[in-house]
Formats: sequence, structure tokens, C-alpha cells
Amino acid sequence: MSFLLDPPALVLIGVAIGRYVDARSRRNRLATGVVAVFVIVSTLLYLDVLPWWFGEWMSGSDWMLNSGLDTELTRQPGTDVLAVVLFASYPLWMRLGLDVGERYR
Repeated sequence: MSFLLDPPALVLIGVAIGRYVDARSRRNRLATGVVAVFVIVSTLLYLDVLPWWFGEWMSGSDWMLNSGLDTELTRQPGTDVLAVVLFASYPLWMRLGLDVGERYR
């Protein structure tokens, strides 16, 4: 999970849920659970509680910020604020996916 990969993944999962899950209440529960898993795991990665392995061991915050690219972003107060904003946007990405999936049922 990373800030570059999570939004498209949430949209795609939302499209699948919106398109293939029939009952609205079941869709909402499933979508809420998926967003909760993304937020919890991503937050634990960002706070360096969970290590991340992708070719070599790196910190979870490094993975969340750089996604394996050589951008050299590091955790600082400014990136912490950005992380909070991005985490808060996760339900919006899921909602976008659900709307698209429901539209093309």
C-alpha cells in the first residue's frame, strides 16, 4: 500500500463492489471494511509499526511516501499533514468507484 497505489486500488475495488454486489447494505458494509483495512494497514506502515519488504527491507513510511521510486521524500511535519489529508480521502476514492460500478451494472 502506498499513497500512489491506494487511490486507484480503492477506485477499482469500489467499481467491482458497485457492479457485482447486489444489496446496497451489503455493498456499504463491504466498502467500509475495505476502506478500514486500507486505512489501518497504511497508517501502520506510515508510522513505521509494520516493516515493508519490496526487493529490500525499507521503512513503511518510506514505502508509503516513495512507493519504491527514488523521490527521497521523508517523514516531516509537512508530510505528516499531507498523510492525514490523503488518509481522509480514502473513503472518497471508494465512493467514486462505487458510483462508477453502480452506473455500469
